[in-house]
Order: sequence, then structure tokens, then C-alpha cells
Amino acid sequence: MGTIINAIAIVVATILGIIFKKGLPEKIQKGVMVSLGIGLIALSLGWFLKDFFAIENNTLTTEGDLLIIVSLVIGVIIGEWIDIEERLNKWAEGIEKKYNLPPLAKGFIAATLIFCVGAMAIVGSIKDGLYGDMTTLLIKSALDFVTAMILASVLGIGVIFSAISVLIYQGAITLLAMFGANMLSPEIIHSLSMVGNILLIGIGINFLEIKRIKVANMLPALLIPIIYHLIMTLF
Repeated sequence: MGTIINAIAIVVATILGIIFKKGLPEKIQKGVMVSLGIGLIALSLGWFLKDFFAIENNTLTTEGDLLIIVSLVIGVIIGEWIDIEERLNKWAEGIEKKYNLPPLAKGFIAATLIFCVGAMAIVGSIKDGLYGDMTTLLIKSALDFVTAMILASVLGIGVIFSAISVLIYQGAITLLAMFGANMLSPEIIHSLSMVGNILLIGIGINFLEIKRIKVANMLPALLIPIIYHLIMTLF
């Protein structure tokens, strides 16, 4: 139920953002994107560091250093080989032409990554599936509402299609938590959160237009910690 509320919030916010877009000058739109990029980098970096650092015997240590690097490297190799971002762009452009819609690829991809990759999407969906606790997803819905409205005011109608991605992604995690709880150990969740937050930093950099990062091609990195921890349970 939490995921459904989240998707509805994105749809409503996108519609409002489209309405407000008509009154936003281009320089304000760019300023909004820069602000969103800075905020996203700051928040994601904070979430990452919270998971990355740990205190053991009064000493500050790090966790999962090698796993994070390996996940990102293997993930981007797979993603570039498949060229996920290009496929998503072609799919979105195909819908644009078929239904005579305005450009939606950039908004769809950016919003999908922001709403699906973060730690709240993973942890919130798991809590909803395991305990029926929607609190985290409701908080995420409120945050996504504001973000979707801002994104839609700049990137347009493409943002609304990210609601489908949220339904599929978070819904799948919720169902997995309901019927396969033993597979989702705290270690897997912890590693997924760290890798996910690094991808969010990449999205923030894209918003700042410092360097174009194909974040969608890094998505397979989220699978590597799951595979690693599942293999480790066999030994």
C-alpha cells in the first residue's frame, strides 16, 4: 500500500509541476536544477557516510570498502555492455513519437533513478513487506512529491512515468520481503544502501552539469552486493 501511495504522490506532483512550469523563466528552471543537484549530493553523501563509517573499540573504521568498488566496477561493465541508458532513451523516444508527446526521456530517467535508487526505497519497501509498516514510504512519498513537482516544472511530463518504475521496483522488493524475508539480511540492505547512495550522488552531479554520468548504466551495481552476500551464506 505504501508503494501505491508513493506512485500516486508522484503523479499528482508531476501534474502540478507541469502547471507551474508555464510561469517559470528559463534561468529559474536552471537555478532549481542546480539547487536540487547540490541538495541531492549533500543528502546522499550524508546517508552514505552514515553507513560507511563505524566505530569499533573506540576507533573509526570503514565497512564494505572493497565490495563497493567491485560492485560499481562490475555493475558499470555490465551496464555499458547492455547500454541501459541508451535503451531507456530509445524506449522513451518511441513513446514520444507514437503518442506525439513532448520530450520525456530525460525526465523519466532522472526521476526513476532518484525515486528508486535511494536507501528509503529499499528499506521502506522491506519494512512494508515484513511488518506492514508504511512509515518510511509515507515519508518518502512526501519527499518525492516535492521532488517530482520540481523536476516536472523543469523536465516536463516524463517525470510522471517514473511512477510506473516505483510501482514495479518498490512493489517487487515489498513482495520479496513478504515471501522471501530470509534472503534480505541486514548486511544486504546495508550494502545496497551504500551503493544506491553513490548512484544518487552521480545524479546530483548530472543536475549540476559538471560532467555527464550515465547513472542508468551503473544500475547493475545494485545486484552485486546481493549476489555476494548470497554466495557468502553458502560457505
